[in-house]
Amino acid sequence: MPKRLVSIESRTLCLQNQLCAYQLKRSSARRTLALSVGKQGLIVHAPWRLSVTEIERFAHAKSTWIWEKLQHYATRTAHEWAWCDGMRLLYLGREIVLNVSSHSHQVVLIDDVLHVPTLSPEKIVAWYKHEAMRIFQLRLAGFSPQLDKLPSALRLTNARTRWGSCTSAGVIRLHWRLIQASMAEIDYVLAHELAHMTHMNHAARFWQRVAVLLPDYQQPHQQLRQAGHRYHDMCTELSSS
Repeated sequence: MPKRLVSIESRTLCLQNQLCAYQLKRSSARRTLALSVGKQGLIVHAPWRLSVTEIERFAHAKSTWIWEKLQHYATRTAHEWAWCDGMRLLYLGREIVLNVSSHSHQVVLIDDVLHVPTLSPEKIVAWYKHEAMRIFQLRLAGFSPQLDKLPSALRLTNARTRWGSCTSAGVIRLHWRLIQASMAEIDYVLAHELAHMTHMNHAARFWQRVAVLLPDYQQPHQQLRQAGHRYHDMCTELSSS
């Protein structure tokens, strides 16, 4: 009896001009394509030898249904997390430790220890969002010399199905939870959205523009595709507050 082949990989595709993260699960035992959407996002179940082009063509045909389901789960209240003193969180690609101390008067990060006066998820999320905007603005400033035109606005988003978006008016939105990723991954997402200011698709010229903005984008791109679910998983819990 032939051995059953199974693989799982994290990927992204553009649906209705928006970047959508999904998990591709292949199996040699499967004969048909199927989609499922839950709290972990979009999952595509596919036969082992089916090409990515055919798989994503199928997803494009179901894009309206996909976004409706993703929005449904994005607006549901996430289950509560067991917040506790000493727990580990992610920040800029590294682990930090939560320290609850009455001696702390505000949320502050010192030597990879996040000091908080009380165990308040709301204040921790607010700190993450503040840091996200601060870091994203700094990284955008680094790209500015390469841009013919600056974005009309840089905003945070909480849409858990994608890392960023760019409108035709030049408004760039980045997922605040991306602050958990490494600086290289943040730069990749920002370069990706900045490239959309010139090319509102993912054709060859788009990727050429990404390469101009961030020549070594392939490594953080691959890293985000393979491990980006860690940031989604952790910050789904963060947003439960």
